[in-house]
Amino acid sequence: MKQVKERQQTALITGASAGIGRALAKVFAEHGFDLVVVARRQDELETLANSLQIAHGIEVTAITSDLTAPQAAQNLFQAVQQRGIHVEVLVNNAGINFHGDFKDITLEDHLELLQLNIVALTALTHLYVRPMVEHGHGRILNVASLGAFQPVPTLGVYAASKAYVLSFTEALAVELAGTGVTVTALCPGFTDTAMMTIASATTGHPTPVPSLLIANAAQVAREGYQACMQGETVHISGRVNQLVALWMQYQPRWLGRAVGGLVTRRER
Repeated sequence: MKQVKERQQTALITGASAGIGRALAKVFAEHGFDLVVVARRQDELETLANSLQIAHGIEVTAITSDLTAPQAAQNLFQAVQQRGIHVEVLVNNAGINFHGDFKDITLEDHLELLQLNIVALTALTHLYVRPMVEHGHGRILNVASLGAFQPVPTLGVYAASKAYVLSFTEALAVELAGTGVTVTALCPGFTDTAMMTIASATTGHPTPVPSLLIANAAQVAREGYQACMQGETVHISGRVNQLVALWMQYQPRWLGRAVGGLVTRRER
């Protein structure tokens, strides 16, 4: 049964063709939102759009975009504007990681990661936050990571990029207080997605994480949706992850590095 639409009418979700992004698209659709779904993979994106339109009777606009390309965020914003779509919720979910020693990953890959995880996210936020403030309402959901809370060897650039997302979100949340616009950082831990599968394939052996600590993308998405709608500034998905993040915040930085080193050595 289709639910009554809430105040937010349209949500734009990047990285929507798979993983947490796909799960978020489903959750927003279940709550009656029209969608703009964005990803690089056209076939998967169109399949998702069609299925959500049929299942929930909503309007879904699929836009294929490679946000690692220069000016991609600006081009996406213009494409949405030209279609006359007013976006009330921006979900910056698109992201990539490269697993391995920093020196062994190509510079091109490092820069691609930074372009997507940081530059495109910042650009889209800047482009959409202005009209949101002008209208007096809007929500932004930035997908960060539990890795944002400490350095992660062999995922050094990825974790650092998510630390940026977390810090940026918290600062912006303070700036936007009283405007009617909220910004939320969703910080999932290990999640059963294609990104995790690729990381395991890169190392040549399974991820050394107990299955109990690996979350379901649908659950992460549900928590992220609720946190966004409630205007939480930071939401760490999963009780265990919340305890881990809390523990890390009260430890000396050398201990965080040591823990990361132990995990890395176990992988090898």
